[in-house]
Amino acid sequence: MNNKTPRKLTFVTFSQSIFLTTKYFLQNRLLSFAGSCAFSFLFSVFPLFMMVVMVLVRFLHASPKTVSAIISAIPELEKYFNSESVIESVQSIKSISSFEIVAGIFVLWMARRFFASIFDSMQNIFHMQTKRKALFNQVLTFVTEIVIVLISSAVLFAYISLQTITSIDFFKNIPQLEFLYKGILSGEFIRILPNLLILAVTVVLFRTGSGTKPHFLLCFFTSTLCTVSFWVFRIIMHYFLNIGQYNMIYGVLGHVIILFMDIFFFFVFFLVFAQFIYVVQFFDELLLGELYLLPKIEQHGLGAGIKRAFFIRPDLLIAKNKTNVFSYKPGEIIFNKGDSDTYAYYIIKGSVKFVSENKNSDDFYRAHRGEIFGETSCILERTRTTTAIAVISTRLIKIESERFRFLIRQNPEAAKKILRQISPFF
Repeated sequence: MNNKTPRKLTFVTFSQSIFLTTKYFLQNRLLSFAGSCAFSFLFSVFPLFMMVVMVLVRFLHASPKTVSAIISAIPELEKYFNSESVIESVQSIKSISSFEIVAGIFVLWMARRFFASIFDSMQNIFHMQTKRKALFNQVLTFVTEIVIVLISSAVLFAYISLQTITSIDFFKNIPQLEFLYKGILSGEFIRILPNLLILAVTVVLFRTGSGTKPHFLLCFFTSTLCTVSFWVFRIIMHYFLNIGQYNMIYGVLGHVIILFMDIFFFFVFFLVFAQFIYVVQFFDELLLGELYLLPKIEQHGLGAGIKRAFFIRPDLLIAKNKTNVFSYKPGEIIFNKGDSDTYAYYIIKGSVKFVSENKNSDDFYRAHRGEIFGETSCILERTRTTTAIAVISTRLIKIESERFRFLIRQNPEAAKKILRQISPFF
C-alpha cells in the first residue's frame, strides 16, 4: 500500500470537472435553453415589474414620486420602462374588480413562461436524478414568481420607509446614523440591489430547481461566481461593443437587442454553473463512467488521446476509497479462477494478464493502465472464469458491485458496453 495520503481536490480533479461540465453542457443543448430563457424573460419582466409597482403603490401605499425616484436611480430600467407611466396606469385603477383579478392572474400566467423555461432547463440538466412531476413544477413556478414579487416589494418598501424616517430633522442630527446616509441611502445601494437580487434568486433556483438538494454553500459559491462572471463579461462586451452607434442605427430596437444579448449571456453563465453543480454532486458516478468508457491504449486519434489524458488519473476516487486501493508485485495473483469475489477493478498503474488454466500458461490477454476488468462477474455475481496476475508492479482500485450497477443504470453508453460483455453468457 502507498502510505502517502492522497488529496481529494487536485488540479487533475478540477480539470476533469471542467471537462465534464463542458461535455454535458453541449450534450444537453443548454445554449438553446439559454436562448429560450432570455426570450421568455423579455415577455415576463414587464408583468413582474408592474406587479411590484402595484404592490408598492396600491397595497403598501408607498408614495408614487418616491417609487419613481428610486426606479430612476437604476439607469438600466429607465432605458426600457417609463416608470411614471407605469405608476400612473396602476393608480388609474380605482377599485379591484373581478376584471382586475382575472387580469392579474393572466399577468402571472404570462410571467410564468420565464420561470417555466428555467425549470425546463434545470430538468434537462438533472433529468437522471430528479423525479418531479409537471404539476409540482407548475406550482413551484407560481410560488417562485409570487416570492420574487413580494421580496422585491418588501425590500423597496423598507428602503422607502427608511428614507422617509431619516429625512426628519430629529434623525439628521444623530451622528450615529451617518452610516445610513453614506452606505444604504446614498443611491449606491439601489444600484447594487439588482445584483443582490440576482444573487439571491440564483441561489434559490440552484438549491430548489435541481430537485437534488445540493449543499447550500455549493449553491452560494456557484451563484456568486455566476453573478461576478456575468458582470465582468458584460463590462468587457460593452467595452468592445459600440453601444452608442448601435442604438443610433436601430433606435429603441437597439436597446432591446442589447438587453437580449445581456440576458442571453447571463443565462449561458447560469446554466454553465447549474451544470457544474450537477457534475460536483455526482462526480464519483460520472468519473467512474468515464473510466469505464476510456479508450484503450492501442486506440489512436486526437479525441482518444485527450480523453485518456484527462481521466486516466482518478485522484478523487483514490482519495475517497483509500481502503480499496491495493498494490501487487510482479507475478502476484489478484484473483484465481473460481473465486467468488464480485469486485470490478480499475488499473491505476501497471499491467494485468488473465489466464484460463494455470498462471504459467501462454494463453492469456492483458489489461493495461486506464482499463477496468472483472466487471462481468461483478454484474452477474458469478465466479471468476480466469486467473488475474500482475505482470509488473501494479496498483488497483476495487469498485463495489453496488456502485458499478448504479453506473450501468445511469449511463446508457456504459450499459451498452456491459451488455456486449455479458451477452455471450446468455
